[in-house]
Amino acid sequence: MKQVLFVCTGNICRSPLAEVLLRDHISREGLADRVAVSSAGTFALNGNAATRQAQQAAAGRGLDLSAHGAREVSESIMAASDLVLGMTKQHCSELLREFPGHENKIYLALLYPREISPDEPGGIDVPDPIGLSVDYYTQVLEMIKPALPRILKGIMEEDL
Repeated sequence: MKQVLFVCTGNICRSPLAEVLLRDHISREGLADRVAVSSAGTFALNGNAATRQAQQAAAGRGLDLSAHGAREVSESIMAASDLVLGMTKQHCSELLREFPGHENKIYLALLYPREISPDEPGGIDVPDPIGLSVDYYTQVLEMIKPALPRILKGIMEEDL
């Protein structure tokens, strides 16, 4: 089974939303037995719940984040993951610096399967909705959604 990991900062907004979105997409495609999805944060407090706004935005799409518990990314989490998708260029940079040896599996979520280029134009990061409205969280969900088929296709076709 292939393991996909989404990474943001606190693992209470963006990466949990991406996780439940991709998990739902995988289930709808009938591939839940072939791909597992999880999330973590570069600066997460283990066990923190997803924000109320993230839970409400997810629920508005028929998704459930009520059982989510944040976790900080670690070497063991990185080692268990076949594909690691950072929500921003900064997250990818932090992962590359903190976890040498995993460079071949770290990508920017909205660019996957393309490699990250230092001169990549702006507008490819998933913005942090912390402290903002449920509507803004919903906009973040909608920003992530178009990448899901490309991510699933890539992980199914690649020899990760």
